[in-house]
Amino acid sequence: MDYWNLGANLLPTFDSKTAKNVTTQLGQTAYLHCIVNNLGDKTVSWIRRIDFHVLTVGLDTYTSEDRFQAIHIENTNDWALQIKFSQLKDAGVYECQVSSDPKISYFVNLTVLVAKAAINEAPDLYVKTGSSINLTCIITQSPEPPIFVFWYHDDRMINYDSTRGEITVQKLNGDVAISRLYIKNALPADSGNYTCGPSNAQPSSITVHILNGEKPAAMQYDSKGSHSGSKSLNPEFTTLYILLSILWSVLR
Repeated sequence: MDYWNLGANLLPTFDSKTAKNVTTQLGQTAYLHCIVNNLGDKTVSWIRRIDFHVLTVGLDTYTSEDRFQAIHIENTNDWALQIKFSQLKDAGVYECQVSSDPKISYFVNLTVLVAKAAINEAPDLYVKTGSSINLTCIITQSPEPPIFVFWYHDDRMINYDSTRGEITVQKLNGDVAISRLYIKNALPADSGNYTCGPSNAQPSSITVHILNGEKPAAMQYDSKGSHSGSKSLNPEFTTLYILLSILWSVLR
């Protein structure tokens, strides 16, 4: 009988190994976990601390936003808060509260990231005819890699135009993904606007200029001293390059 009373008097406690910081991506589903040992007949509630709004009590939801829901799998100690289609306003601290006497709380901070895309070689890339075009699109603040990355030449999607090039997508460490566009034997028709459009970020664009013929003064050199037809220029040199191209055409 004494053993029964001892078990009945155990107080609820939180599992200290439960994540206190959760990061999700805009539009994704976030799960905030709260593992409670010895819950007994007590109830778990989730409270949004920014406005002290009670979101859930047990498995009941107390908000008109159906994006919020308490998740509890039978025979487990985990009472998770599910947030669907995460929005920027969802970021902040959430309180998991147990209705013991006195009440106990566990706090979880949610960070909502907005993925960003940027083409390394932007805003302009100058390439000589016959060289290769190499574009690198870096997607940052992306906990999950994009489902797809579409590349466009002007208004035409070129993902499936593999006769002269290829597109790759790679997940790097942390919250970074990378997509590369490679086109060999650049032609004048390859000039124009190129856009990297990840599924989870705003697109990023670059203008590619194909220069006809050899223009030693207008080309960059790599570390071995050879011509590199896909080096990007600093914006302040753009006007100089154009003038050199016009001058070279006149003197041919």
